[in-house]
Amino acid sequence: MIDLARLTQVAREAGFEVAGVAPVEAAGHGWYAPHAERLRAWLAAGHHAQMDWIAERAGERLVPEQLLPGVQSAIVLFAAHRTPDLPRPAHETGRVARYAWGRDYHNLARKGLRRVRRWLSEHHPEARTYGCVDTGPVMERAWFERANVGWIGRSTMLIHPRLGTFGSLAVLFCDVALPAAAEAHPMRCGTCTDCVDRCPTGAIGPLGVDARRCISYWTIEHRGALPAEVRPWIGEWLLGCDICQDVCPWNHKAPRASTDRWRPQPARAWPDLAAWIRTDTDTLHASLEGSPLLRAGGASLRRNAMVVAANTGAVGCIPALWGVLRYDPDPDLRGLAAWALRALGDPAAADEARRDFDPRVQAEAHSPLPADAGAHFPDPTEIIWDSPASPPPSPLEAEP
Repeated sequence: MIDLARLTQVAREAGFEVAGVAPVEAAGHGWYAPHAERLRAWLAAGHHAQMDWIAERAGERLVPEQLLPGVQSAIVLFAAHRTPDLPRPAHETGRVARYAWGRDYHNLARKGLRRVRRWLSEHHPEARTYGCVDTGPVMERAWFERANVGWIGRSTMLIHPRLGTFGSLAVLFCDVALPAAAEAHPMRCGTCTDCVDRCPTGAIGPLGVDARRCISYWTIEHRGALPAEVRPWIGEWLLGCDICQDVCPWNHKAPRASTDRWRPQPARAWPDLAAWIRTDTDTLHASLEGSPLLRAGGASLRRNAMVVAANTGAVGCIPALWGVLRYDPDPDLRGLAAWALRALGDPAAADEARRDFDPRVQAEAHSPLPADAGAHFPDPTEIIWDSPASPPPSPLEAEP
């Protein structure tokens, strides 16, 4: 017989601090209905930006039986990943979201998920399962809330009352009815609106996070050049954004995760801006093997580094930027280098951009600089989208 105490013990042995079980309901029925409706409204409002794969696989998110026929239960697993702070170095740098400081959470959580799956098979050999760590079409936070593990905060983050928000989530659907939580976890944000008030771009609203205003979306998911209107929003964030989590009171006393397990690296928490800018795209990409930074890719990270250099006045990056402007094969990066040099006070960059054969580079000779573009936050519908976001990596951890 499976009980929550034994499941929690197995989960801890597999690297998860918390485990729970939620009953599965069809879309439009029972406790799942409000979550399904919220997803529909979020998509209808265009808040997914160019992440079209979310809309394309909405049916599976809304109806888990499309992923696993006969599904009855959802096992939810939480792995805390907030390791101790790393000191900021003396060189010119930008910030990386905490989840990407060390090892890739996908790999660690999948290994743990496989251990839990094997344990479940020992007790229910006939059980069929579908496992997901972030890349599958699963509304993870809804299942966690119903499993009474935590609640979905105003930031849309899953909040655990002891561990806070800094955690990686895994869900294992199975076609066996397991003992589930009697009710969902209550909302415990009270009157606190710190995450909403402190978001620098106003991305958090009644429907959740509008990706078109979200720093994490622009630094991770968007490919190609960043629209000039968006560049000031990035601030010093090279990948992701932790602001809504850093200000959340539930994180203030949350324990820190094991450095032995996550292996955070100072060079990935606080990358050297000039080094990222001058390293060619393929070399930088290859150096990120085993890191969540690989999700954005070398070209986007170099792009982000140039934007951060401009936003933060990192004049030490000027030689590296000139190298990109003159020699890089990517016109988007050459153009952005011209823009960043102009922002750093180098007027010669505009003339160099005008001489380039590519109109994208030429246009950056007169594109708005941070002080001008940041004068107002445009409506997301005003943004000129020049490149689609890319779909998530395809290795699906689902197994029958």
